[in-house]
Amino acid sequence: MGLRWCAWGAVLGVLLLAGGCASVTHGTTQTVKVDTVTATGEPVADAECQLTNDKGSALTRSGQATVVRRSGGNLMIQCTAEGQAPAGGQATSRVNAGMVGNIVVGGLIGAAIDSGTGAGYNYPTWMRLVFGEMRDYDRNRQVGDEVVVGLKTGDTRRAALAAAPAPEPAGVPPAAPAAPTAAIAVAAAAPVAPVAAVPAPVQPTPAAAAPTLAAPTPASPFATTRIEDLRQLLPVNR
Repeated sequence: MGLRWCAWGAVLGVLLLAGGCASVTHGTTQTVKVDTVTATGEPVADAECQLTNDKGSALTRSGQATVVRRSGGNLMIQCTAEGQAPAGGQATSRVNAGMVGNIVVGGLIGAAIDSGTGAGYNYPTWMRLVFGEMRDYDRNRQVGDEVVVGLKTGDTRRAALAAAPAPEPAGVPPAAPAAPTAAIAVAAAAPVAPVAAVPAPVQPTPAAAAPTLAAPTPASPFATTRIEDLRQLLPVNR
């Protein structure tokens, strides 16, 4: 019984030693280099580049090498430089020889270890990004350690132009701000209160002129003479 357990322990030990072979031979990190060029192929040095996968991210400059974590997930790359549309890339991860050997020798246990740590995968070691384009870089298309130019999969210039504000036409002054609405327009909109009619002043009617009385005619000396008095002046017939 004891020998049987010892035998199983020995087998398990061999499997565990074989397991994680890629983790031992390749490690969990990898050095990659990124170059950048314009659409016409002119090199652009010292562009700022960010490399990101599910294990983390790293910052570097174009033309320089940096260390990234190995992973079964793809490595996303973006580089920027003044006056250039962004350069984008996706590095496809592929199983390395360590993982293959681990599957053969260590079985599923070793494969699980290498897959979990990412040690069983490789990215292209040298990639050339193009400003204004999005490209795919596959490890299987790399010959030795030569640069991988990748396959164009998209255009970043259109997105950059769509996000940029439209330039003002040369020589055209900026539009003047709209003038505030005149107060008279507001007044016109307000209801107008009716104006009370002011009665015209009543002119006093001139008083009727008093009738002019004729001046009294001087009394005639005969006006008060009576007939009796006249008779007295006649001679008496005797």
